[in-house]
Formats: sequence, structure tokens, C-alpha cells
Amino acid sequence: MVSKMISDPIHAINERITIIDGPSGDGGERNRGYLLGKNSFAIINTGRRGSIETTFLEAIYNKGKDAKDVKYIFITHPYPDVMGGVYKLKKIFPNAQVAINEKCKPLMEDPKNLIKETNFKFSRKEKLYFAVKKDPFDDLDTFKPDIYFKDGDKFTVDDTKVMVINFDGICKGHSMFFATAERAMFTGDALNMYPALPNSYLIDYSGSYKIWLKNIEFLEKADISIICPAHDNYQDDRHVIHYITDVKEAFHQFENQLEMVFTEQKYLTMNQLIERVHNSQGIVWYHPFLLLAPRANMTAHLNKLIDENKVQKNEKSDPVTYTYIAPKDDNFF
Repeated sequence: MVSKMISDPIHAINERITIIDGPSGDGGERNRGYLLGKNSFAIINTGRRGSIETTFLEAIYNKGKDAKDVKYIFITHPYPDVMGGVYKLKKIFPNAQVAINEKCKPLMEDPKNLIKETNFKFSRKEKLYFAVKKDPFDDLDTFKPDIYFKDGDKFTVDDTKVMVINFDGICKGHSMFFATAERAMFTGDALNMYPALPNSYLIDYSGSYKIWLKNIEFLEKADISIICPAHDNYQDDRHVIHYITDVKEAFHQFENQLEMVFTEQKYLTMNQLIERVHNSQGIVWYHPFLLLAPRANMTAHLNKLIDENKVQKNEKSDPVTYTYIAPKDDNFF
């Protein structure tokens, strides 16, 4: 189920960068891609399957150009709300080369099932849930990209260079694209995952909290004029650093709340931790991440605290529980 459009689906940030928006999902999440270029073009992320593919073509026509002028379709990571439209786009823009990180190559053989197994480790609960609800991963079919890039690779699009920046933070192979002429960073899901509240993020089982934090620190130091996220509003000029800081602060707030929850009970299960932390922070996720994100994110945070010798995982208990073992700071607790 999708909601109606509430604004113009084609919105120019400047003469080189155009936002392509489509109908939002049943949780209100933005369905978005970007068009980069003036005379020749790159599409950055495709939106969900069957949603904004033809809108890209309309945006090209609006610029007085044709389908043959699209050179590349860049994919930040192989999630259904980011690359689901690639199948139709490849038919609309036959000259365009589809490019994704080389670390994603094993998934392309069977993305529908491999992402569920590798990135989200579907349990019986998830399988039953998606037997009733629409399974968004069903939108992903076997696909052979034209280009497998790696960190540091560069592409020329019109009069700008596009550099690949890879951090396996939210998932293995997640890549950002930096357009040099505009100093614009297309961040994919490295930052906000709209509309999780408060400012939030997703770290799946193939990702790493350590690398995610390095990604955020990189963005804090980089000379960026425009940030273009996959699902949130773009930010420019002085708003860029505030946006990045908000997301980083959300990570630390979540962790602080998690440590606080450990004072209430000595042994806590994963489900108890998720319920108490999410309820206290008012975090809301949309379908399908309503089910998938909380467990993946909690695992990432617990791994961090375990690495820091603050939390112990009790694997012999049934179900598995977690215990806070770090010295308790009276001022904090």
C-alpha cells in the first residue's frame, strides 16, 4: 500500500542535482532517488520497484535531453527501497551502466533470499510475519550489474567527477558518492533512515558499529556543501554539520538509555532490551524495518558494549540474556 503524493515529484536542488520523489510507503517513509548532471546524467538510487522509474525519464525530458543521455545508475546498497527500480530503469535507459560495490557481488545471484539470510538473519518469526505481510525483498530478482566498483573509484558524469566512498557501516558494501563540482555527498542510508524517531540509523548483521562510527566521523571532517540522503530531506551549507551531529547524538543517546535499562534488572533478554529502550525513546520504525531494524540495531549496540567489557552475553541461559558488568558510575546511574 502506498500513500498519495503530497508534493511535486521532481525538485531541483540546483542545476546539476534533481530529487525524484515517489509515493511514500505505508509508514510514511520517503521513496527517493537523485538525478545528477546537466547534459549527461547519473541516477543515484532507484526507489522501490514500480514507483518512480518513469519519473526519472520525465525529469530527463524536462531538461531537454533523452534516455540515451543517462550514463550510469549508481546503487549505494542492495536494499529493496534503494535498488528495487533498477530492473525497469535498465530497460528505460539501455545505455546506462548499473554500478554497485564489488562486495555486494555474491548477493546479486539471489538478492531476494541472500539479503534476508545474510543481512537480517530471518528467524521463524520474521518468516511468519512476511508470509502475511508483503515481503519487500520479493521485489529483488537476480541481477548482473555492468560495473562492480570499489572504494576510491572515480567516474565522470558531465562536468563533475563522482568518487566512491565505501564504509561497511550499515551493511557490507554500503557506498556513498561524492560529486566534486557540487561538493555533494549522496549518503544512502549512512545517516537517517526516515522516519525512525528520533534521528536514527540502521546497522544490519553484515554491518559494523565501529565502521558506522568511522563513517560519521569521516562526514564530520569532510568538506561537504550538500548532503543527499536516501530517505530524508537534503541538507546544505551550515545545516550539513548539524544534521550529521544529530545522527551521531542519536547513537549515543540510544546507548546511554541502554545502559540505564540495565540498572532495572540484572538479566535481560534481547526482546526486553528492545522493548524498554525503544519505548523510552519513542523510536518508531516503518514496515518492514518495524520488525527487522530493532533487533539488528540492538545487536550492534550490544556488540559495542561487549567489546568495551561493559556487558556480558550469557549464552548458556535460555533464552540468551545480557548483564551489565562494568563498574556503575553513581553520577550516571
